[in-house]
Amino acid sequence: MKQAIKRSRIKLLIVFGLFLGPLFFALIWYYGLGAVFLPRAATNHAPLVQPVVILQPFTNLQLDQTEIDLSTLKGKWTVVHRLGVRCGEACEKSLYNTRQTRLALGKDANRVQRFVLGSSVNQLEIVGADHADLGLMLRITGGLETQLMPLVESMSLEQDDALLVDPLGNVMMVIPFDLNPSHLLKDLKKLLKLSKIG
Repeated sequence: MKQAIKRSRIKLLIVFGLFLGPLFFALIWYYGLGAVFLPRAATNHAPLVQPVVILQPFTNLQLDQTEIDLSTLKGKWTVVHRLGVRCGEACEKSLYNTRQTRLALGKDANRVQRFVLGSSVNQLEIVGADHADLGLMLRITGGLETQLMPLVESMSLEQDDALLVDPLGNVMMVIPFDLNPSHLLKDLKKLLKLSKIG
């Protein structure tokens, strides 16, 4: 008789376990255990510009003296470099990294373009000789540089840091000159994957 009662109790516990076990496990998962196994939120390596800077119409001169405006930047992801008085080691590293990263995008490389803002024709000629894919823009009063400077100052950017402009003409990311190229590549791949334009 005692064994029958014991078996009945075991069966009752099993039935309760079948119904309450999953609920108990779900509560533990919801309130803590699940966080251990959930993937960490993906993060970008390059700092974002918050809020984004919406570029207004501008005009700059290219090396060949033809005009370039906001429409040239729209429709593609654009990396903009700002040259100092001279392009030193950090400047050359930044230009090299963005060039190699763009090439590493493979079939998506044509979705990204690069431009540089320079102070003189001679400076742009020297830089352009090593970077055939680089758009060469001269600084002029009221040009693109005028719109970028408040952002450069507010974020305390280095002279050799580059900026990324989205296909709608919004400055949305800073590319530090010393950013690991593999990290930049991951950021760009992520943006291109998520982007429906450009």
